[in-house]
Amino acid sequence: MHKIILITCYFGRFPWYFRLFIKSCRYNPTVEFLIFSDADPGYDLPPNVTLVPFGIDEFNRLATRKLGLDIRIREAYKLCDFKPAYGVIFSDYIEGYDFWGITDIDIVFGRIREFMTTALLHTYEVVSVRDDYPTGSFMLFRNTDKINRLYTLSRDYQKVFASEKHYCFDECNFKHYYLQEGGDIFKTHCDIESMHHVLKKEEQKGLAVHFDFLIIEGLPGALKWDSGVLSFKNEYEVLMHHLILYKANRYTRKKVWKEIPDTFYIDRYTIRRYSTRSVRGKIHSFIRNTCLPGLKKAGFAIDSYMAHILGRKVKGLSPAVYELNGIKVRISKNDNGENQVSFQGIRPVPLVKSLWYPERFYSRSVKQVRCRIAEGKLTEYHINGGKQTFKLSGSNTDATTTPTTADYAGKILPDAG
Repeated sequence: MHKIILITCYFGRFPWYFRLFIKSCRYNPTVEFLIFSDADPGYDLPPNVTLVPFGIDEFNRLATRKLGLDIRIREAYKLCDFKPAYGVIFSDYIEGYDFWGITDIDIVFGRIREFMTTALLHTYEVVSVRDDYPTGSFMLFRNTDKINRLYTLSRDYQKVFASEKHYCFDECNFKHYYLQEGGDIFKTHCDIESMHHVLKKEEQKGLAVHFDFLIIEGLPGALKWDSGVLSFKNEYEVLMHHLILYKANRYTRKKVWKEIPDTFYIDRYTIRRYSTRSVRGKIHSFIRNTCLPGLKKAGFAIDSYMAHILGRKVKGLSPAVYELNGIKVRISKNDNGENQVSFQGIRPVPLVKSLWYPERFYSRSVKQVRCRIAEGKLTEYHINGGKQTFKLSGSNTDATTTPTTADYAGKILPDAG
């Protein structure tokens, strides 16, 4: 059996879903998990999970020494860019393992060995659990010097590591939606050469890369975790469920038990203990999956409708260019000093204030999207209960210039779930 160790870094207090992650790790006793963190969970971890006390400063010092570059990250999210280099950065911790891997803590695992089989690991050097791009939430690398240094084959890796900007280097430079639609990473503009570029180029030269769809993301519901076995619709066993959209959705219930049961269900908007075959399970599901989300959606729809009827203009935003999953969103002002937004190849359109939330607004072009303001800047993007974060773009020297349609050609607005 191939020895596997999965590595993750997490700085700050462990979130509510960490107990789910740990429970699923416990039921994979033949896989080792290595967590570098400055947090203390406050309870015992399984024998196959090792917590290494570690902060951002320690990461910077170790990465600087191992990579031979001056590493000075400030935000934990920037760690994603360094994941392909974990085999070098944490080389002292992975000696003796056949494969090392990257993972996140917003994961509920099923039976890892049922999918990462001896035959598969004997055949492939790199394993991704999506068929369209590398998965930063879970990916395996054969523990050899050649594979551990694959990231150096990107012409931009030094630029990525030296910058404070997050480039999504471990995956595809934010081209997820384009690739999901069947796009070719080599036929679209990218800011950097990502690991997707590297793996695809090396695959043509003989690198054994496995791309297959083994992960469940989004809000599908109908998931059951039963003593380590994760199934979908009681029909298919799956490797893992990534809670990335569940944890960000404003309709979902973000609370779990101190003691995670041996069986639980992951619905669209709640995680419950009891089966819907029981009265208690039926009531819980109806309230959490239907009633409460329905009320919140109705409130959102009423707020949007009234905001557009009243048409109260927004004036408090400073002109700037933001990025949302690689898409540029430009805030400007018209001759009357009223804010307007440009994105997705459309002309600038006015913004109108939310009826109930003074720091939120809608765009007249996309009525189902609400955005949040803080200190004169865009901060959050809400759609269908999902939430994503705006980041200031590096191209703010010309923020007051109205973009042309070509600025957004071929780009689609991300759906936050």
